[in-house]
Amino acid sequence: MVTGELLGEICHQLPARCLVVAGVTMPACARCSGIYMGVLLAAAFYAVPGRRRLFLHYPSYGAAALAAVATVPCAADMFLGMAGHPLFAGNGARFVASLFAGWGAWILLAGAATWLRWGVASERRLDFGHVVGSLAALLVPGLLVATPRPAAARLFAAATLAGAVTFYALLNYVPLALFLHKKRYRVAAGLAILCGLVGLAVAEIRWGNAFFERVEFILP
Repeated sequence: MVTGELLGEICHQLPARCLVVAGVTMPACARCSGIYMGVLLAAAFYAVPGRRRLFLHYPSYGAAALAAVATVPCAADMFLGMAGHPLFAGNGARFVASLFAGWGAWILLAGAATWLRWGVASERRLDFGHVVGSLAALLVPGLLVATPRPAAARLFAAATLAGAVTFYALLNYVPLALFLHKKRYRVAAGLAILCGLVGLAVAEIRWGNAFFERVEFILP
């Protein structure tokens, strides 16, 4: 499956650590699935039509603090897991913690990109109440997991891949926002990065993912 091959480049895909939806083992582990799904849902929630800076925003201090707190359980589980004492024993709990971590990461990273590129943007400012309201979107993955239909498994896998693309696109945009100020330069650099990522993915799929096999021991 193409989705599994692509996600396999950034995930260990150990079957024991993957969620099972409608009898189908998902192509990414519970932690990766949660992070990418949280990022995707946060991005979708803040893609409000009619606003000049689509997807980007500047969070208030309360919103940023809440987003930072949301990433703590997942980070604690990951680092404690490296030491042999994971915080969460089950995939379900790990997925939920990562879901909030992905959501929080979007708030913080998109806020950083907005600030680096435009400074404080009042028309895109997110207050604490707005951010709390967006948390309702995180219920969507739970509904998919609880749905015993093959279509739910396919949608879950596709959303995980879309979230991964969204997440890494945002990570690449942050340095662009810092160093590039003209739109045409940002677009050109973004396309170059995208082509590079696609080429790397194709090469890894074609000739193996030896790099991730070497570092798999740090991905509990």
